[in-house]
Amino acid sequence: MNRKLVALFLSLVMSMSTATVYAEPTNEETLQKENIENVQEDKNIQNGLVFEQNNIDIVQGQGYDVSSEEGAEYVEALSEGTIIISFKSTSQNQYQSLISIGNNRTGNQNRHFHLYITNTGAVGMELRNTDSVFKYTLSRPAALRSKYKNEYVSNTVAFKADRENHQYKLFANGELLATLDKEDFKFISDITEVNNVMLGGTNRQGTVAYPFGGTINSAQIYQSVLSDEELKDITGVTTYGKNIFYEGDATNSSYFRIPTMLTLKNGHVVTSIDVRYGGTHDARSNIDIGFSKSVDAGETWSEPTMPMCFDDYAAEQIDWPRDSVGKNVQINGSAAFIDSILMEDQETNRLFLFADVDPAGIGFNNSSAGSGFKTINNEKYVALRWSEDNSNTYNYSIRDDGVIYDDTTNQPTEYSVDGNYNILKNGEYLTQKQYQVRFEGTTLIEEHNDVDVKQNVFYKDSVFKVKPVNFVGMKYSDDEGETWSDMTLLGKFKGDNERVPLFGPGVGVQIKNGEHAGRLILTMYNSRSAEFGFLYSDDHGANWEYSTTDLGGNGTFAEAQIVELPDGTLQSYMRTSVGKIGVITSIDGGTTWTTQSYVDGMTAASYGTQLSVIPYSGLVDGKPAILLSAPMATNGRRNGKIWIGLINDTGKEGYDKYDIEWKYCYSVDDDKYGFSYSCLSEMPDGQVGIFYEKYDSWSRDELHLKNIMKFEKYTIDELKQEVK
Repeated sequence: MNRKLVALFLSLVMSMSTATVYAEPTNEETLQKENIENVQEDKNIQNGLVFEQNNIDIVQGQGYDVSSEEGAEYVEALSEGTIIISFKSTSQNQYQSLISIGNNRTGNQNRHFHLYITNTGAVGMELRNTDSVFKYTLSRPAALRSKYKNEYVSNTVAFKADRENHQYKLFANGELLATLDKEDFKFISDITEVNNVMLGGTNRQGTVAYPFGGTINSAQIYQSVLSDEELKDITGVTTYGKNIFYEGDATNSSYFRIPTMLTLKNGHVVTSIDVRYGGTHDARSNIDIGFSKSVDAGETWSEPTMPMCFDDYAAEQIDWPRDSVGKNVQINGSAAFIDSILMEDQETNRLFLFADVDPAGIGFNNSSAGSGFKTINNEKYVALRWSEDNSNTYNYSIRDDGVIYDDTTNQPTEYSVDGNYNILKNGEYLTQKQYQVRFEGTTLIEEHNDVDVKQNVFYKDSVFKVKPVNFVGMKYSDDEGETWSDMTLLGKFKGDNERVPLFGPGVGVQIKNGEHAGRLILTMYNSRSAEFGFLYSDDHGANWEYSTTDLGGNGTFAEAQIVELPDGTLQSYMRTSVGKIGVITSIDGGTTWTTQSYVDGMTAASYGTQLSVIPYSGLVDGKPAILLSAPMATNGRRNGKIWIGLINDTGKEGYDKYDIEWKYCYSVDDDKYGFSYSCLSEMPDGQVGIFYEKYDSWSRDELHLKNIMKFEKYTIDELKQEVK
């Protein structure tokens, strides 16, 4: 890549924009130094630069016509090339052209190319010579940042039209966003009678359409096609947040969802994530759980590992289609882990990892009733069926030491399972061929490859199969995730014919104060029956109990998180289906709870979203405090907020001892920008970290987006924004 070109562009952006840029300081300093030393040489190697404009303030609705500027005539004749624009938008218009090139004469309103943004953070391009001749479009939602730390900020986008490869590509802020292949390649020179170049709008018959408002820091147009790596570097001068898990990392996945983050007693920070190989779909799909750790307060993160992973389907980096048909296609045959929880026992320093466990082809929508266990002589064992049993009868079970018994004779077979439910016959592992997937058009092909993997009772090709129900599993680590225990299935607290509730992803809590100090506790819910409950242990995770509480029928998708108040009182804040955030309180360690109420001033979409809530170790305005993050838009998973709630001691006893005053509310970005699942954690440096999905994960239009998991840090003072 041409580092000198990158340095030149960085110097232009940094000199013309006062935006706060959240980038790696060492990289920025290196590039700036390199630019100072080589600026004269750089000017002579600009790869076919034919047009450049800098520091243009644009009044919304007026645009900035550059048709008579030097180089515009070359732009109007481009048959291929690269466009790079750094900008700061202060407009709320839905569509905003950054640059347009076209025919502005009467009757030619549909003959133009424009590179545009939207007020929800999308980037797109439209290339048309009236719809009857050609119309090519390419876009990617959730690509931009509007605000950071309450200031409008700059973004850098790029577009290239590559005639040799018949291809168009969009870039923004260091990422390749989208690619369009067209055998019938067209570009600006193919538009009839081009006569206009405009920044900040599209001149359609003499009227400015798609008006932009703000500043074009720099606009550069090349008649050559720059490489992907150059454009990632150039656009990467404006980046916000860190990618802990990202396309091309050690997981070999392109997609991730469901963030967790936990600061350990020793100050190290750990995180887990759904590693989703089949796009961003929930199970059924090929999903495993990834893990990473930071020992420097989130500045750097370890290479991801996979503590919960099934091998029946290959870990493949696949571009999942986003067209109206292909985006809905899901992997049908894989087993999956989904929705993880992290929790530390600070007395033993043991780290626990929990997740839902789904057999091949099963998700919560198509799971059968039942716990997956069967009761034999008052003991519960995992039920199995022999794969060739056409009666579909579960006549086998996994007994002590992993031995598989024939329950019709109550005798052991020659089969057994190891601690992760892989199958052995006479002490030797059974194997099967792994699956891989590929697309033919919008048809997904699931087929065997040549890799042999251990058979597992959760796999569709296994000789023994578990029931097609939702399971829940647990592992633990005594070395901060370097190694993990075998998996324990925890559904024995339910009857054989009852569904096991799912985990509310995020973090669990160990109670620090009061009569139940030391108890480990986390939340569970059942979306089929609206059941809501708590899994807890009083013996450091050796045994687990389960209790339920009545939410008055509002437990559907009640993903929840628990926070401890100063005396050991617990509050559980939760997703609801009524457009509000629910809260219940316990003063007996989570054994009994109040009826559900709703948090004043907080709104949500009717289907709700997972949230995060944690205690803050210091005082805010002289009072103890808790922090809560969630999207607050009523029409989507957008408008991410971090609230600070001051804990007031009312002087009363029991459930009414504390009152939460939600005094401060920080906006993570513009209120129209995506924000979905999140997890807060106080960093060892005293800042507040948030790991979140920076897109609308409910929207069908935003399925299968890459690199949308962001980690950011804020001081408590930065979060202290008065509620408006």
